[in-house]
Amino acid sequence: MFQTWRLKVREAEEALKAGRLNEAHQRLVRDDLLQFLPGKRLAARIASQLAERAQRNAYDADLNAGWRDLAAASEVAGETPELLAARRALAESSMSQAESLLATGDIAGAIAKLEELKHGNHGLPKVETLLQIGKRLQSADHLSRRGKFADAEAQLSAAVALQPTLHCLEVKRALCREKLTKSRELTAELHRAISSSLWTDALSLADELLELAPESQLARDARRRAWAKVGTRLADSYQPKQTQEWVPSRYARQDHPVAAGPRFVLWVDGVGGYLVCLADEVVIGQSVDGNGVDIPILGDLSRRHARIRREGEGYVLEPLHAVRVAGKSIQTKTILNDGDEIELGEGIRLRFRRPHTLSGSARLDFISRHRTQPWADGVLLMAESCVLGPRWQNHVVCRDWSGDVVLYRQDDELYCRAMDSIEIDGALCDGRGRLDVNSHVVGSDFSMSLEELDKCSTQPLL
Repeated sequence: MFQTWRLKVREAEEALKAGRLNEAHQRLVRDDLLQFLPGKRLAARIASQLAERAQRNAYDADLNAGWRDLAAASEVAGETPELLAARRALAESSMSQAESLLATGDIAGAIAKLEELKHGNHGLPKVETLLQIGKRLQSADHLSRRGKFADAEAQLSAAVALQPTLHCLEVKRALCREKLTKSRELTAELHRAISSSLWTDALSLADELLELAPESQLARDARRRAWAKVGTRLADSYQPKQTQEWVPSRYARQDHPVAAGPRFVLWVDGVGGYLVCLADEVVIGQSVDGNGVDIPILGDLSRRHARIRREGEGYVLEPLHAVRVAGKSIQTKTILNDGDEIELGEGIRLRFRRPHTLSGSARLDFISRHRTQPWADGVLLMAESCVLGPRWQNHVVCRDWSGDVVLYRQDDELYCRAMDSIEIDGALCDGRGRLDVNSHVVGSDFSMSLEELDKCSTQPLL
């Protein structure tokens, strides 16, 4: 009687002859034909053709398909000389692709590919060299963003020494030197402007420096101080224009301002500063002495211009003066949706965000060049929690952090939680601890501070 396994081997052979290589491999493995001698002979032929196809994929730079073919060939035939040759060709092609990624600036992608090659143990000593170059480029990029161009140039010089023939490294080093020269000139001018109390010039110079180094602490502090000085002058000289209140009885009288709700400023090192409002309802208005609004903005708007209230799982915007949402004027309470653009008065534009689906907190980002007083990059309307970390959906995106850090409220107190141990005001905590109004929190790769709002408003920040 004809054995069933012989029929299955014949079907796999027919698939191979017809060019259906993947099907032949699947039949061989699925039907457990390697235990029979005809199956083993067929496996050698299939593995040989898979190795040839892997080589072609290497030349065509279709690396994922090539590695899949090699894995399939190894499964049925082990490590044959043909497979070893194909594996080396794929590894060399992957290394060339990593070099191209380095040249085009995709440093993270290059490092990921090189790490795979390193762990694959393909016997290519150049992989380790390229990996070191990638990490030095990554370090130089981080240093440059902080304005530390001299240190960044040192990292790039070390990368050039590792492989002088990689032209992109010399180009990056030359560009870094140009930025170093420019940043030194801007820094000197910035210090002169501050020492001479030329705050408008200081603001412009700080913005120029931030274009070169977006995370420069010097520039950020200078811009905060300049905004505070410029804003104070504007508030002293500016007389709010007369506007008509639609229904005065519904709103608080402006000659009896309501005190602002509980707030603090959150400074995240290397990221920025955020005005955090804890109340369910906040009022947005002009930054003038004694106004008492929750979100005081340096700009041409009314003393009490709009109100935002957290209701259940959503947020409602109530206009007190001219307000537009998504380009349309509103005169009644309006539900805010994630991504809505809010325009207050003439030209003060903010973006409303609800980035984290598991938190009721929201964020207001400035689209226009206006800022709050005291100066902040954005406003956090904090409900039960606020999530900081590297993911795009976090309330504060901190790209260089390895994991999330959560601020949360419990029993009318504020806490911080992280995956690893953290230090709060000099005391080591096992991933969780209570915060005070001026706490300083340090983790393995981050640091941030809370500042009492009155203190932020009255003391110089540079």
